[in-house]
Amino acid sequence: MIEGLPSPGDDLAERGAEVVRGTTDVVPAVGLVLGSGLGPALGPELIEEASFAFTGLPGFPAPGVPGHAGRLILGRLAGVPVAAFSGRVHYYEGHGMDVPALLPRLAQALGAETMVLTAAVGGLVQDQPAGSVVVLRDHLNLMGTAPLRGWRFPDGTPAFVDARRVYDPALRALALARAEDLGIPAIEGVYAAMSGPAYETAAEVAMLGNLGATVVGMSMVPEALPSRALGMRVLGLCSLTNALGERITHEEVVRVSNETAGAAGRLLVDLLPRLASEGA
Repeated sequence: MIEGLPSPGDDLAERGAEVVRGTTDVVPAVGLVLGSGLGPALGPELIEEASFAFTGLPGFPAPGVPGHAGRLILGRLAGVPVAAFSGRVHYYEGHGMDVPALLPRLAQALGAETMVLTAAVGGLVQDQPAGSVVVLRDHLNLMGTAPLRGWRFPDGTPAFVDARRVYDPALRALALARAEDLGIPAIEGVYAAMSGPAYETAAEVAMLGNLGATVVGMSMVPEALPSRALGMRVLGLCSLTNALGERITHEEVVRVSNETAGAAGRLLVDLLPRLASEGA
């Protein structure tokens, strides 16, 4: 049996944790990656104790996508200590897979045992309206590379991680149940991860639907697999910004994300105390 956790072999997460610990002693129970629109939606609910620009954290680049603030916030949401990344780093910006993996790596180094990943997505099935929440059951990694490429266990063994249950079944069931109780339209789904930044062709959309995907996006997987490899429980929550067949621009995605993020935000605020309890 292999002892210890895999890593890419650098000390960036540990150095980042030292930077954070120099300002705050908040130990997060949950790490959050807040996708397009969700950061502003949670602003009034998130009690901030310390905030760090990505550029002040080792290995983190400056944000390069509209709608992604590029800050790490340590504080409390619904009374739960969190490490909330307002915005994310994308593979399509030209970074290697090691860079988006820094978000869960730093959250785990700070003490988080659960990782909640959120994102704006496009729909791949009929009759799935924009504004609904999709709780991830699984994903298809079609980004052309593996997020754990180059990772090793302490004994030098490659990071052979069982990816059949990346998204925690109990947390997924809890999210769907709470969405129903709150009257928030939500379904379970499969995320197709594309490298981007171009949106999918009509043929690609048809292919993804035939492969069993429910929604499509350009993130999540580079954070989800490292989170799983680090022993964290993972919950994926997506806001559907455009239904199948709708015309897509990034400006429109950001606009609709800002309008629909309220539902995902309400669900998150309701879920967090229960997630912390589940992870205890």
